[in-house]
Amino acid sequence: MFALLARLVAYHPRRVLAAWFALTLVALPFAARVGEVLTAAPVPPEDGVARRVAALLDEEFAQPQGEVLVAVARPADGVAGERFAAAAAEAAAAVAALPGVAYVLDEGDAAGLGLRDDDGRALFVVGLEPQSQEDARAAVAAVRAALATARGASFEVAGGVATLMEVEEVSQRDARRAELYGLPISLGILLLAFGAAVAAALPLLSAVTTVVVASALLFALGQAVEFAVFTRTVVTMLGLATGIDYALLIVNRFREELAAGLGPREAAERTTREAGRAVAFSGLTVVVALLSLLVPPVGFIRSIGVATTVVLVVAVLVAITAVPATLALLGPNVDRLRVTRRAPGTRSRRYWRRQAERILRRPVTWAVAGTAVLAVLALPALRLEVGEPGARGMSPETEARRVMEALDDEGLAGLLAPFDVVVDLGEVGFFSPASLRAVSLLDRALSELPGVGTVVSPFALRSVPRLFLYQYYASAELARESEVAPLVAATVSSSGRYALLRVLPDSALTPARGAELLEGVSAALAASGLSGLVGGKHVEHVESARAIYGRFPLALAVVFLATTLLLGPAFRSLLIPLKAVVLNGLTVAAAFGVLVLVFQDGAVARLFGEAPLGYVDASVPLFVFAMVFGLSMDYEVFLVSRIREGHERGLSDRDAVVHALSTTGGVITSAAAVMVTVFALLMFSHVELIKALGLGLTAAIVLDATLVRLALVPSLMLLAGRWNWWLPGGRRRAGEGA
Repeated sequence: MFALLARLVAYHPRRVLAAWFALTLVALPFAARVGEVLTAAPVPPEDGVARRVAALLDEEFAQPQGEVLVAVARPADGVAGERFAAAAAEAAAAVAALPGVAYVLDEGDAAGLGLRDDDGRALFVVGLEPQSQEDARAAVAAVRAALATARGASFEVAGGVATLMEVEEVSQRDARRAELYGLPISLGILLLAFGAAVAAALPLLSAVTTVVVASALLFALGQAVEFAVFTRTVVTMLGLATGIDYALLIVNRFREELAAGLGPREAAERTTREAGRAVAFSGLTVVVALLSLLVPPVGFIRSIGVATTVVLVVAVLVAITAVPATLALLGPNVDRLRVTRRAPGTRSRRYWRRQAERILRRPVTWAVAGTAVLAVLALPALRLEVGEPGARGMSPETEARRVMEALDDEGLAGLLAPFDVVVDLGEVGFFSPASLRAVSLLDRALSELPGVGTVVSPFALRSVPRLFLYQYYASAELARESEVAPLVAATVSSSGRYALLRVLPDSALTPARGAELLEGVSAALAASGLSGLVGGKHVEHVESARAIYGRFPLALAVVFLATTLLLGPAFRSLLIPLKAVVLNGLTVAAAFGVLVLVFQDGAVARLFGEAPLGYVDASVPLFVFAMVFGLSMDYEVFLVSRIREGHERGLSDRDAVVHALSTTGGVITSAAAVMVTVFALLMFSHVELIKALGLGLTAAIVLDATLVRLALVPSLMLLAGRWNWWLPGGRRRAGEGA
């Protein structure tokens, strides 16, 4: 197949380029609209308790249980006087009258939570009616517009779809930052690597084409499939990194073939046949790793898996068709606009030859030392805790984080991630004396739990003696016509069968504290003798994390087995795929260790006097595993392929390794530098998930491209010797069938 493809791109380059040019032109307008389909909010597992509780609240309770927003009002002039109070009250009334808004709670509401603090701020809880994501977004926009017209007060809004919308804006800025800074920095790296502006420009054109075409394909897929809000950032990041990476390898190999005396068409054909096959095979191994994102039954994770697979396939297709076709036309002109006097790559090859010889003089030392470094870095990963940070996973510069800090000051940090306890009182219903007493006792038990700030229940009015509340609750009719009617609508179902007790933690929850509080709430419910369920946002986050990592071992097994089955027959070796799996696994574990040190332990945050998050975003480890394991295979395939070629030419084990490292060391380093540049830019994001993803990928690529590929792999290949090419039941011939 590659022989046919090689002849096509080498001898019909204009047709190939015309096809790509037309495709890119058609894709441009659709790529610009990809943000329109990035609407998927995280959804709890369908078989989870949180989903069942949410359904009960929607179906049985009079007060709609849609999205919940929190608005923070501050005096426009800094003085919290009557003017501010009147402005805040007027704005709250205007919001309550908006279509799509179910209720607005403030400190004066019968179900109020003491939502005015001592710093002159006022907090409002805005409940939206159950509605589609599109309608909810329109409602949030209307709420923001109504609050913006208030005189004497300024407002900030967060929670639910409002935070999701801000995350989308931040993600778009992150994608633009990657393009704005990643491309020129990558151009500088490529100029150093190639020493010529024309050669350096080709990988950039490849990357831009990849991002445009992949984004257009995602827009098309988005008409039928929802994609997560972070998809654009991930696609841009991965498209730039792999688009440049693969094209760099193709251009480098083409220049080698020209230097060996081949003509432009022959060099392009050989490059496509040899390097193109390696790129395609490498891309296949990356796709296999990314398919692990399709294993967890979580739509958010699966959408990222589909998106990354699409961008990888496009990057490979561009690299093995458009790039060699361009090179066939350029020929020696690929070295035009030289920026160095020395022939490009001369110094690099000499340097890496010396490095290879130095490493291979003491292969055991390098193998042991390299493995020890990875193992030490991986040790903190044994303490890895994952959780869902919500607005706390945003930087202090964001509106969502500032609102969360205001809630912290009020002791209402759990308002946007509560525990919803729904008790089923059967045919007797809530308004019977026995049920009232049982629910009242459960309310007291929940309120006394360590870590509970407030319990919103039918008995939430602390200013009213419970004896009076019992009188209001003598019958359903009396309760629904009394002054506590808003509280009844919020906490007792229309039929009277169910009662809701919403438990708000007194501070932000780490995974450990959340687990303790969930256990306490569940124990209190069990001790009450009442039948019920515990749901809510925190339970939803816990169940999502359980769904992700419950199948994580299966994802690992699938990737490890598929990688072994791909690499084994390709290199006619059992040892090479096993070595690759172990080393890539160690690299991923080391990246996890770095994430624990930075985000969980706060090794960097404490230097700036900031409190660490205390855990890692639940999605990050799976993303890092899939991307790192796949991308690491790039360098494995490129390096081992060159070692195989050396063996086929009759070189000894040592000479084949030295030759492979001297010819690929520079290009692997340059490719890694480009990837590190693009991934490191993600660490400047205002979203914790993107920051952690950037750090994990950066740390892994640095380790993989230096310690692993340029030290551990050569030393282990030399130590294994002839066993590198042994496959049970097959002839031992270096790389046969690769």
